[in-house]
Amino acid sequence: MSDASGDFMNRLISKAAWLIHEGRIVRISDVLYYVVGRKNRHLVRVEGDKLTCTCNGYRERGICSHIIAVSTIIRLTSGREYLRETLRLRVERELKLLRKQPHRT
Repeated sequence: MSDASGDFMNRLISKAAWLIHEGRIVRISDVLYYVVGRKNRHLVRVEGDKLTCTCNGYRERGICSHIIAVSTIIRLTSGREYLRETLRLRVERELKLLRKQPHRT
């Protein structure tokens, strides 16, 4: 693997880890996941043993951080519980931020 492709894969893996850590993957069904990136939202679909994504990166290269993140979550033994807990913690953080903001009337 060349340095350029190694750097590219490292960036994808880092972004996938961030997506998982921040609770930005929402399981819609057994075959569909909603991934909330910093700027865009994408759908990752499970099609048998293959995962596909709606992002440009996947269309251009056949791999993306969204696929890596969802694949990792699927392979976790307690993936569903992990997602539920991560999402719950994210919602709690968001609610705390909202409480700190001044109310508009």
